[in-house]
Amino acid sequence: MTKLDEIEGSAIERVTAFSTLSVLIVEDEPAHQRILSMQLRALGVSQVLEATDGEEALEILGRNPHITLVISDLMMPRLDGLELLCQHAKSSHPASFAIYSAMDRQLLACMQLMAHERAINFVGVLVKPASRQDIVHLLERGRQSGALPPRKSLPKVTQDERNLGLTRGEFVPYFQPKVRMRDRKIIGCESLARWHHPVHGVLPPSLFIDQFEAEGKLEELTEVLMSSSMEAAARWRASGRTIPVSVNLSLSFLAGVGAADRISRLAARHQLPPELVLLEITENVAMSDVGTCLENIARLRLRGFRFSIDDFGVGYSSLQQLVRIPFDEIKLDRSFVTGVVENSRSAMMLEAAVAIANRLQMMSVAEGIETQAEWDFLSAIGCEAAQGYFISLPIAEDAFDAWATQNWV
Repeated sequence: MTKLDEIEGSAIERVTAFSTLSVLIVEDEPAHQRILSMQLRALGVSQVLEATDGEEALEILGRNPHITLVISDLMMPRLDGLELLCQHAKSSHPASFAIYSAMDRQLLACMQLMAHERAINFVGVLVKPASRQDIVHLLERGRQSGALPPRKSLPKVTQDERNLGLTRGEFVPYFQPKVRMRDRKIIGCESLARWHHPVHGVLPPSLFIDQFEAEGKLEELTEVLMSSSMEAAARWRASGRTIPVSVNLSLSFLAGVGAADRISRLAARHQLPPELVLLEITENVAMSDVGTCLENIARLRLRGFRFSIDDFGVGYSSLQQLVRIPFDEIKLDRSFVTGVVENSRSAMMLEAAVAIANRLQMMSVAEGIETQAEWDFLSAIGCEAAQGYFISLPIAEDAFDAWATQNWV
């Protein structure tokens, strides 16, 4: 096969891949609308619809439930792109959303983060003038996003259901791989809580973490999940794979008298070396009892447990915690990672955090990576490790075991 045949074959494959997409362009400038429409059709998009402002776009969306992707400008008459995005978030229409604009990159990054916070199926930003390659990447994300099942509304659960579930052992850890960026090999995982509800299936932590904390049950849940996570890590070790496991701990847990001994006893029970346990400290609150917290941390560190500062940059006095606690790892919060572009404030924050980690001889880990562009940027600035949906969703132990087997060093 010649190089020309390969190029032509790749082009045909790409056109076929986008043939299932139906795209709505929302743009009031005729020239931009016409050029983008021509580019989409040349790439094989089956249907391209056009609107000149948000009001017209909402009408078209109402008549066409099959639209898979909306590409919208921001500055438009009547209903602008920001309001369209907000209205779309309130609707049940399944279309993914992308921004098409020449505005300041920092504002576009802010918009992208807002879309994620509103749980909109947001697939990216096209900066005017958009190149063919940028459009291809956007359509690929739109196609993959369109293949995902629609979000289900979360059920309402009672305090009695939560307490009964805790008694019955329905709360279990799911594991999200952490990989080395230079070769994508697995170097650990984070344990994340899930509820295996007998009626509603697998439920996310938003339905129980804050509630357990308010009800005074968070410490009990933490110990249950920590024990299960250590047990899983011990099984992996017995099978010949040494995979450190990260477990989330609140400062309120560490403020408890004897917390270090409780954690140490769990590791000993499962015959798991302490160096295979990474304790991720969430910093959304100040230390309630500084002395007891630091005593427990010092005891655990002396016994070989390692520490990670979670959500670095968004919690309570991150730099102060770096000075106080002997951390081994900095986890860069996903709010900086999501939609990061060069020279934006998020980019500068990430570069500074990676530099701090390097100077303090700590590992830097980017959380919440969802796109190739985010991966490429974090890799380019020297971030050492990553986790996020781009690599793998949090998965149950058996699925994680299969994933780790395929990605073992």
